[in-house]
Amino acid sequence: MFKKIPIRQRLTAMMIILLTICCIGLTLILNFSAGIMATRIDAATASLPAQEIGQDSNFIGNFQTPSNVMMPTPSEDAQKAKTDFHFESVYYMILIIVCGGVLTYYISGKALKPLDSLNSQIKNRTVHNLSETMDIPPTNDEIAELTRSFNEMTNKLNNAFMMQSRFSANAAHELRTPLAVLKTKVDVFKMKNAHSTDEYEALINIFEKQTQRLSELVYTLLDMTNMNDEFENESICLKDILEDIVSELSHIANEKEVTLYLDCDDSVVYGNTDLLYRAFYNIIENGIKYNIEGGKVTIKVKSDKKQIMIEIRDTGIGILDEEKKYIFEPFYRVDKSRSRELGGSGLGLSIVQSIITKHNGNIVVTDNENSGTCFQITLGK
Repeated sequence: MFKKIPIRQRLTAMMIILLTICCIGLTLILNFSAGIMATRIDAATASLPAQEIGQDSNFIGNFQTPSNVMMPTPSEDAQKAKTDFHFESVYYMILIIVCGGVLTYYISGKALKPLDSLNSQIKNRTVHNLSETMDIPPTNDEIAELTRSFNEMTNKLNNAFMMQSRFSANAAHELRTPLAVLKTKVDVFKMKNAHSTDEYEALINIFEKQTQRLSELVYTLLDMTNMNDEFENESICLKDILEDIVSELSHIANEKEVTLYLDCDDSVVYGNTDLLYRAFYNIIENGIKYNIEGGKVTIKVKSDKKQIMIEIRDTGIGILDEEKKYIFEPFYRVDKSRSRELGGSGLGLSIVQSIITKHNGNIVVTDNENSGTCFQITLGK
């Protein structure tokens, strides 16, 4: 129940409880000490002998009650003074508690005002204004740190929403294109009453090609969805994988007149052979497809005690700086016209990143030294 009330009221209640405990304790101690002191003063006054004027005034201070003299009953004035002191101490105790509670409520309200402002701004946030950042208070306290963290969170959420929006648009476009081709061909085919065998065969070939494209797209999306499935780690020699990929892609490289260079040590990594083969295959294949005639693709692998670094450089068309942060998104294409011509669904690099991340690695894309693209992959040993 106490945890459900607002922080301001909770702080005030806690401070009132603390003040009450302290005031009650102090009041009891003061009343106890005052009662003892009043009794001693009353006893000393009652037992003093009469003194002549001019007698040493230090006598009172040096007087001590004999041990065999019994303490007299306190006078009415002393008893009344004690009673008044009790009531006054309780009155001032209550006054201090009330004033302390009111002051705590006021000060806590001032201290929590930036938090109320932050709460109001958070309530006004929607999907449409996530990109707007909130002003960070000039104070170097927890509220300023909370505002800074919230800005970082909204920035990540905004990027996620934007990526989801681009994914939906690109996925719809990818699925719509083959369906539009099929619908157009069927409409044209229906316009004629009689058809030759060649026309039937052409229509069937188009249906086969476009349904194959749709099927590959769906299977690729399923692969991305199932990428979170667990797999058994095994010791893998990267040199064996890369040599197999270079050998398999050599005919495509020869057709494009692209030279493949492999410089690899005997590095060993733990993971899934099929997944890593697919990741490196996609990158090297893209390096060949989007290269220039007479270009080259260089694969270099080096390692230290902690990690393995793989660099795949090509001399192709390159990637613009503003597009590098999007290339790992599903369905994103750098050159859409050439991508259509060369085939592919735009999911290759997205799958590559998922595979590398699943192997606790990292992949970044940079420019090649002169022209083209360089993929830098880091895998832990």
